[in-house]
Amino acid sequence: MRTRKQELRQVGALPLLVHPNGGVEVFLVTARGSGRWIIPKGNPIPGLAPHEAAAQEALEEAGLIGVVEPHCIGTFEFNRRRRGRSTACLVDVYPFTVKLQLRKWAEAGQRSVLRCNVETALSLVGSSSLAFLIEQYLSPPMQSGRLGPSDQPSLASLHAD
Repeated sequence: MRTRKQELRQVGALPLLVHPNGGVEVFLVTARGSGRWIIPKGNPIPGLAPHEAAAQEALEEAGLIGVVEPHCIGTFEFNRRRRGRSTACLVDVYPFTVKLQLRKWAEAGQRSVLRCNVETALSLVGSSSLAFLIEQYLSPPMQSGRLGPSDQPSLASLHAD
């Protein structure tokens, strides 16, 4: 007898730091349970639009403040095992332009945060469908005008208390 897997829908932020020279870095966080590298993500938050909830996850999980775009760039899937049950999680992803990272944030002691180049991010993320989504969004790198010059953060002010 086959049992049907439960399905969970979440929202995630793809945090990007765009440098004035066009270079792009990605912020990744570790999952609390497995320690795998992922993007900030979580359950929808009542009263917030999906992209706003994704921005809230970036703040709580990585201390990131920035501008989130309201359009979903894609969905990735991963399987979560809790209490012996497998749950398929579908995560809708929203681009997030990082303006600064706080020195202290809600989950700072529970997760690691890594700022890395795109190639490193692609090799580290624990989900092949997430890696594919990131690669598709950033290739060719930012040529579609998704992030304009006014969205580029000031590197001098990246950290804030």
